[in-house]
Amino acid sequence: MSGWNKKLEGLEFNGEETCHSLEFATSQEAWEKLNEGFLRLDPILFEKGATANSGVAIVYNVFVKIRKAWVDPDFNYGRCFNCKETKWTTLLNNYLDFTQLDLIKSQLRMKSRSYQNYNLSYVFNNSHNNGKQCLLAATFSKRFQEDVPVVTMILRSSEITKRLIFDFLLIQRMSEYIYGKEQTVQINLFATQMYGNVETLLMYGAYKPLKKVLKGTDKSSAWIQRVKEINDKFTNGTEKDFSSYKVFLRCFKVLRPDLYTYAPLLARDLVIEDDDIEYPEDCISYSQRRRYKKKLMARKKS
Repeated sequence: MSGWNKKLEGLEFNGEETCHSLEFATSQEAWEKLNEGFLRLDPILFEKGATANSGVAIVYNVFVKIRKAWVDPDFNYGRCFNCKETKWTTLLNNYLDFTQLDLIKSQLRMKSRSYQNYNLSYVFNNSHNNGKQCLLAATFSKRFQEDVPVVTMILRSSEITKRLIFDFLLIQRMSEYIYGKEQTVQINLFATQMYGNVETLLMYGAYKPLKKVLKGTDKSSAWIQRVKEINDKFTNGTEKDFSSYKVFLRCFKVLRPDLYTYAPLLARDLVIEDDDIEYPEDCISYSQRRRYKKKLMARKKS
């Protein structure tokens, strides 16, 4: 896109070091409000410790409290991001070491019987050589005189539109794997930075119309004009115009329902399978366990 990452005239920011502290009822609400805050350049996020230009908006040192880890079971990753189930499988394979996860699960069961509080940390795996290791660690905590466990996520960096909602679902499924589906869990998330490229932020328009999101904003703002400019390019462009960059092409496909159909991929169907199988020590990744389980079931049938 022409002008990408160039300074927008009239757009000035205070880069003073600060911590942005936010609180939301659910993971779903956090994702919605953060995306709308970026699209609108909400002062709560951008008054200090943030920056934006013609291509990207960035907020540093973000702390988010989420009272309940919950992503809408009907949230459609297929429609919003044109993703297939392999995206979820890749995420699990890259970040989850099931040997470590099972150890945490076992330790928590033991401690819950005799301890009033605990803090156990899971360090995210990073199996892919080209992995960016955005997720660093998750600490599972039980605090004195509190019934709801807290999972504290530490993120190196978070792309807030097409990635953050996957991370929220991942931590929810990890919590369900460890505590069970009936246990409410609070999330405390700290991200060194959260960012959104204009193009990927516009994908939020597949979830909520851009016109509704930007209602009441200053139409003369350089940022709002830039957002509308890029949106118009997607609306009036052709696939050939965006074929040079994979991420731009994905955005184009998501924002053009007149040209494409989208296979559903609902949050309710994206799970971490839990069973009573005793897996070998070398069955660490999600795919390895699925293959082992498939062979085991085949042997039992024969």
